[in-house]
Amino acid sequence: MSYEDISLEIDGGIARLTFRRPDKLNALREQTGDEMQAAFDEMEQNPDVRVVLLTGEGRAFGAGYDLTRVKPGEIPDMAKILEDNYNPLTRKMRASRLPIVSVVNGPCAGASVGIALSADIVIAARSAYFYEPFVGLALIPDAGNTLFLPRIVGRIRAAGAMLLAEKISAEEALSWGMVWRVYEDAELMGEAEKIVQKLAGYSPTSVSLIKKLISEASDHGMSHQLDMERDAQGEACGSEEMQAAIASFFKGKP
Repeated sequence: MSYEDISLEIDGGIARLTFRRPDKLNALREQTGDEMQAAFDEMEQNPDVRVVLLTGEGRAFGAGYDLTRVKPGEIPDMAKILEDNYNPLTRKMRASRLPIVSVVNGPCAGASVGIALSADIVIAARSAYFYEPFVGLALIPDAGNTLFLPRIVGRIRAAGAMLLAEKISAEEALSWGMVWRVYEDAELMGEAEKIVQKLAGYSPTSVSLIKKLISEASDHGMSHQLDMERDAQGEACGSEEMQAAIASFFKGKP
């Protein structure tokens, strides 16, 4: 399959998967989710692949769903988008035999946070930050956010991040347990390569079994939570508050 929103390069047992809409800060659209699903199917079926490095091209990891594509007065069917394009991706990532390393090279917002936290190891550049903007748009956190964030950082911190929509710096994310390591921006990709090279050198059977056991312990109820996010987003989406919030968010933007 040819890809437009992402790139996939496989070499030496390492699959380098990159969001590549840098002009949009790697914002997500339906096509992005479909391409990511296809890429994970391709990697899963390739016995030579042992580890996945996931990052974003340019200065951001990802800006979440691309709301600039929503026309005035339009009501996007976010429940369907989650059901068709993004919840299956979360399930594929967590069920994959492959260890996934998210390399958060810059801003990571909205649904992109859920994707980053779907990985097994998360590292970040010092300038990076995580951001849950949903409440300001009269929407609800999705793409696994309401599962992963509370389980990783605890209920109180997750509620603060989601209900107050305040940015979480890389250093805060480290202290909260959201990331494994924080590196200087110029060192990030080099350190990421060291990690994936190390993982690629281990027994793939051992690595996949360790991931499976960790997932069994930490992902209990994931499918149900994803379904609840889908239904809640469908209820929130299209409200007058959501329409007004998005109009306000983009007021004055070209």
